[in-house]
Amino acid sequence: MAFARILRSSALMGGASVVVLLAGFARAKVIALALGASGVGLIGLFHAFSGNLAALAGWGLATAGVRTVTAANPAERAHKVAAVRRVGLLSGLAGLGLGLLLAAPAEAWAFPEQDRLAELLIVALAVPCLVLAGASSALLQAAGEVTALARLQILAALLGFSLGLPAIWFWGERGIALSVLLAALATAACLWRRAARVCPEAASATVRPSDLAELGRLGAALMVAGWLAQLSAYLVRLYVIRTEGLEAAGYYQAAYALAGALPGFVFGAMAADFFPRVSAASAETEALELVEKQILAALLLGVPLLGALLSLGPWSLRWLYSAAFDPAQPLLLWMTWGVFLRLLTWPMGFWLLARAAAPQVLAVEVLGAAAMTLLPVLLLPRLGLVGSAVGFFLGSLLHGGLLFWLVRRRAGRHLRPATLLAGGGAAAVLLLVQLGAAYDAVLGATLGGLLLLAAAIAVVRLYLRGHR
Repeated sequence: MAFARILRSSALMGGASVVVLLAGFARAKVIALALGASGVGLIGLFHAFSGNLAALAGWGLATAGVRTVTAANPAERAHKVAAVRRVGLLSGLAGLGLGLLLAAPAEAWAFPEQDRLAELLIVALAVPCLVLAGASSALLQAAGEVTALARLQILAALLGFSLGLPAIWFWGERGIALSVLLAALATAACLWRRAARVCPEAASATVRPSDLAELGRLGAALMVAGWLAQLSAYLVRLYVIRTEGLEAAGYYQAAYALAGALPGFVFGAMAADFFPRVSAASAETEALELVEKQILAALLLGVPLLGALLSLGPWSLRWLYSAAFDPAQPLLLWMTWGVFLRLLTWPMGFWLLARAAAPQVLAVEVLGAAAMTLLPVLLLPRLGLVGSAVGFFLGSLLHGGLLFWLVRRRAGRHLRPATLLAGGGAAAVLLLVQLGAAYDAVLGATLGGLLLLAAAIAVVRLYLRGHR
């Protein structure tokens, strides 16, 4: 997998991610101005509720579908695609049932003194849309339709924003729930329609029980892994709301969204292009080489953006939300370092999903989710709201350590010294930017700008070299 191709894929999906992020932050800006930090906390909880149920009902199909279709020979492909579609529809119906069934218990737990059942029922309707969008995305990824996927994500983001913004403006908190539904519905409609064209012969292909069983076995472990990650984030938000209030949850959501947003296009490229390729690698040594190249690409593309966050964090929070979100700044710093660790470990996480046996996937994800839940819960009473962000960083560190150990165990070697040196050098540069920003805001902004410029020059040079 050429390094230049990784950069091209990242740039392509990055363009789509930028539009999606801008739409999301524009919506958050409206909510922050109209309803304050409590409104931002509310939309964060709604997204966690729908995402958690979609991960549970989706049965790992967004990942299992890619593995199943990518590994199929041409004669089997239509049957595999038909099976993914069938499971997607059934999982969507299951998600709808789960959402309607669990809305009342979720309201009782999160809002014991408020009546928000109507909003949670509206959000529950988004669950089947998220499941169908995941199944469709899997088919597009397996077919190598990265360009189409990027364009459709842009279209869906613009549609969801255009339809959801008036709802928030006119109906306030109930409009927030409606905007979550409309965004999910737009994404599902765009992706499902395109995915139907990927393999036309699948429309008449027989859905074989053996293919359904294969998706069921593979998806079980992947579902648990994805669901645990969603559940962990949901439980932390619930705990913040119960102990610190909805306004504090708004600060947590603002820092969480901003820290994970800017390098998000790197992770999107991994899912769209890297994951199918590492799934199809013929040997573990080849797969690990792909992982190391992806780590280097992730650092090159993501570290400058994280440097900008460390140097411009307070201003970013004010631009994207309002001056009332200054209490989120300490959380943003810790979460930015947690996301830096994920730049190193996410390629290994995709390798785990693509190559490891189901019990190994399950064991690592259970331990990782436990750390990501328990550490914020334990530290929040001792350190205040910033303890939730410190717990996020420490949980990312422990999860990364598990992945490093598993890579050594399965592949028979550690990551190459050059890869480890690149990670250490990137951490040193980010620390320098943070210290510079703490000493003087202008100095920090200058260092962050130089980092962005250097990375841009390096990306262009590598991209052009790939075309020679």
